[in-house]
Amino acid sequence: MANVKTIPAVEARVHLGKIMKEAFKEGKHFIVEKSGIPMVAILSADEYTKLIQEREERFKILDRIKAKIPDIPSKELEEDVNQTIRKVRKQNA
Repeated sequence: MANVKTIPAVEARVHLGKIMKEAFKEGKHFIVEKSGIPMVAILSADEYTKLIQEREERFKILDRIKAKIPDIPSKELEEDVNQTIRKVRKQNA
């Protein structure tokens, strides 16, 4: 993720309006740290919605696969699906 900036919580609090605009208009992502520990991420609402939708779609795929092949452990199925997604994304890139 080239467009990620890590910032301290104090900076996020002081510059929240500016950070929100950058996330919304420029697609920037921010990781907010407190005492050097990453606590939250700030990204546009559209990107957040997209991430949640993609996650839900992955779970639907896993559920369909699991229903057809109930003897395979969920973790193994998830890794197979993730590998396939990575391959497809690499081909499409």
